[in-house]
Order: sequence, then C-alpha cells, then structure tokens
Amino acid sequence: MNQRRRFIAASLSLAAGAAVRPAFAAAKFPERPVRLVVPYAPGGGSDALGRVVAHAMGQRLGVSMVVENRGGAGGAMGLEMVVRAAPDGYTLVLLSTSHASNGAVMKLNYDVVKDTRAIGLIASGPWVLVTNKATGIASLDDLLRLAREQPDALNYASSGTGSSTHLATELFAQKAGIRVSHIPYRSSGLALTDLLANRIQFMLASAASVTSYVRDAMLLPLCVSTAKRSPFLPDVPTAQEAGVAGFAEELWHGLAAPAGTPEEAVQVLNQALAQALQDAELRAQFAREGLQPRPSTPQAFAQLVEADVAAWADIAAKANLAM
Repeated sequence: MNQRRRFIAASLSLAAGAAVRPAFAAAKFPERPVRLVVPYAPGGGSDALGRVVAHAMGQRLGVSMVVENRGGAGGAMGLEMVVRAAPDGYTLVLLSTSHASNGAVMKLNYDVVKDTRAIGLIASGPWVLVTNKATGIASLDDLLRLAREQPDALNYASSGTGSSTHLATELFAQKAGIRVSHIPYRSSGLALTDLLANRIQFMLASAASVTSYVRDAMLLPLCVSTAKRSPFLPDVPTAQEAGVAGFAEELWHGLAAPAGTPEEAVQVLNQALAQALQDAELRAQFAREGLQPRPSTPQAFAQLVEADVAAWADIAAKANLAM
C-alpha cells in the first residue's frame, strides 16, 4: 500500500487555490443542477461529507448540487447506477476506499477503474481502532495480549463482509499475528451501536464515524491506522508506534463521474472542488470528522484508485476472502 500513500502525498502538490474559470455562466458547462450520488444511507459520515462538499461546490459552479442517497452493497449499488448514467458531467458519485475493495470480494457489474472518470480526491484520514471501556482493554498491548492468549475469542465489527473496514482489520490481524472473529453488520452505524453496548470488543472504524464518541469518552481509541499521528487525535499512537509493524493505512473520499465524461466538464468540476476545499466552513466540518482536505488532479486520483484496487485484491487473497 506504499504506492497508494505516495499518490495521496503527491496530490498535495496541486495548488488548491487554483482559479476556477472567471465566469461559469458564460461556459457551456454547467447549465443546470448537478446530481451527486452518495452511495450510502443518509446520516452517516459519508453523507455529511458529501453534503458539505456539494454545497461548497455548488456555490462556485453557480448551480445547485443535489445530493441523492443510494445505499446498498457497500456502496456498489449507487456506483453502478452512476456508471450507467449519461457521461455529461451532470451525475457524479462520492467514491471512497470501499469502492476500491469491493471488487476483491464480490461480483460487480462494473469495473471501478474503467467505468469511472476521476474528478479529484476530496479528503483522507485514519481508521481508528476503538473499544468500549467496559471490556477492560486499556491499550493496544492489552488487546494483542488477549487475542494471543485466546485466539478467535475477541470479536470485531465491520460494516459488512468484504467492506474496507473488514479488509483493513484483516490486514491489521495479519500484521499483528493474531486471530480474531469477524462480526459483519449492514452498516458502520449498526456496528457502532453494538460496540457502544459492549456486545463486541473492538472495531477499526473511520475517524469520521467515531471522533465524536472518542471526544465524549464513550469509546476508547487504541491506535490510528496512519503512518503518522492524526492532528485531530494527537494523543493516540499509530499502530506501528503501538507495536504492529507494517500496518499504516489511510482511507479516502473522492469525486468521480461516468467514464466518457468530457474533459472540459472534468476540469471545471476539478477546479470547483479545489476551491471548495479551501472553504473555511468545509474545513471546519472536515476537522470535526477527523479528515484532512486533499485536493488533487484527476490523473492523481485515478492512479490512486487503480493502485488501491490492486492492493485490496492482494489483501483479500491473503485473507482467503477473494472471489
């Protein structure tokens, strides 16, 4: 996954404040509202992110960006709808890490690399390994010790079999040399409900979904997944600092359109996204979600998606989860 992290780092070289063309009203695109499909249920972290991005981009495009939730199959149902849409720039999708991992574990009716046109990376952040204080687990050392003393006795939650949270936890277990039991849920929200009720022992969840629980002392963070500590959880060690060598992963969100979307529309949307990511309100929202804005070129984001698809397929194969 080092290649993926290099693409994320390289994307920061984009001048995020690059000027959007002076008058969108005089351009051929856009002339009407743009639809942004969020391929997850309303109310989650991805939904909140999609809505704040849509609002900020709409202000810069001079047209409304309308958010439409189409959840199901780990985001695959919403993405399939988008890749079948007219490639005119008026239908976009919020891509996330799970779209790169889905093809490793399920049969899809599309190819995320070939059937999408990258617009740009939006943000990235860590997974946070969290537990309920009632478990008695106070550190990552405690969790690893218990897992080694009682293989398969500790249960972890994911947002579904084959989801990025599932595969990321499997990779974590591989690197840590432990055996733990997977409990899949239909969504991260349902998984967190059981974690908060102490029905499961731990979860590797997006920072966006657990930061508020951590701040309210309802969940205990044991480590973050990234190579460096998160600026939003500076007191939480990385997995590598806490003793799991070789585990350093980052989740991301980005914007894409159907393959064949005209270059002019892609550039207009990319420039509007770059400017939107400088918006103070948007950046404050991202900070509350534990995310950092990551403006990029369309090319850099396309390379990231392609690299991630290959990396997650490898992880799934090693965990005996591949199709």
